[in-house]
Amino acid sequence: MSPARAREQMTVALGDLAFAIALFACGLFAAPLWAAGLVGAGMVAYWGASRRRVLKRLPAKAWASQTGLALFVIITIEAGSYWLGLGVGGSI
Repeated sequence: MSPARAREQMTVALGDLAFAIALFACGLFAAPLWAAGLVGAGMVAYWGASRRRVLKRLPAKAWASQTGLALFVIITIEAGSYWLGLGVGGSI
């Protein structure tokens, strides 16, 4: 793997981590659910923008299945991060 590609993948991974931490913080400080939803929508938008080049090359059926699977995983990560934040913050 080239250093430029490795740097791009690290940047994307750190962006994903930043959104997960933001959702954890929303739960930790008992932010309203709409604020967590806003962060979650931002994470989905970031996912789509950061993987646009790869998604454009996929056929429609593969695009739909990969996007559906990715959205399921993203929503699971978002919910888990928010829930863990609520638990650590003592709100649940």
